Amino acid sequence: MGRGVGTNQETRPYHHGDLRRALLDAALQLIAERDTPDVTLREVARKAGVSHNAPYNHFADKADLIAALAIEGFQKLEASLESAYDKTEGTPLARTIALGSAYVRFALEHRATYRLMFRTDLRETDRDSGNSREAVELAAEAALQIVLQGIAAAQSAGEIEHETSAEMLTLTLWSAMHGLTVLVLDNLVDNVFLSKVDHLLLTKQDGSSLEKTEQLMAQVIRMVLQGL
Repeated sequence: MGRGVGTNQETRPYHHGDLRRALLDAALQLIAERDTPDVTLREVARKAGVSHNAPYNHFADKADLIAALAIEGFQKLEASLESAYDKTEGTPLARTIALGSAYVRFALEHRATYRLMFRTDLRETDRDSGNSREAVELAAEAALQIVLQGIAAAQSAGEIEHETSAEMLTLTLWSAMHGLTVLVLDNLVDNVFLSKVDHLLLTKQDGSSLEKTEQLMAQVIRMVLQGL
């Protein structure tokens, strides 16, 4: 039986049984290449090698696909944070501080995904699909739960002395972590700045920018949880 090029392209993802995955990967590649989420479903379909109607088998529109990417991003972040906490030895505070390194590393390794996760329009619309505004928020909450549990454990161990609730500390810490991470992603925390705070960091002066950024994040976390 002859196999036309068009037919092969349109059925290839179905053959692998993972059209949805192919579309998500294609969308991420386009977004990363352009450094903007301004892509169309037709472009995503072309990138994935499927017909322009194929995306509608899984996504109602582009916003639906973007929301799915955001949900997946928070799920990956949750896994990264959980792994960092579990693998770090020491006190609850030390393990919570390790979450900062995992957080900024995730953002640097998944730049396009990280920016998508915090798009405000994800929270302005809702739909009946599994990629609703509520689903995005629940995925974000699950990732933050790792931070909350670490802070609560550090409080129980007497490592955090002030009486602020674990929930409020989590919100404050997340704000600080996200803020520093965005500054790093936007190249606003450069080597010149890092060299000026070397005396605050544990890394040697010839350490890499990533090492210094992780140490700066650790210092920020200590300041939030233990005071200036």
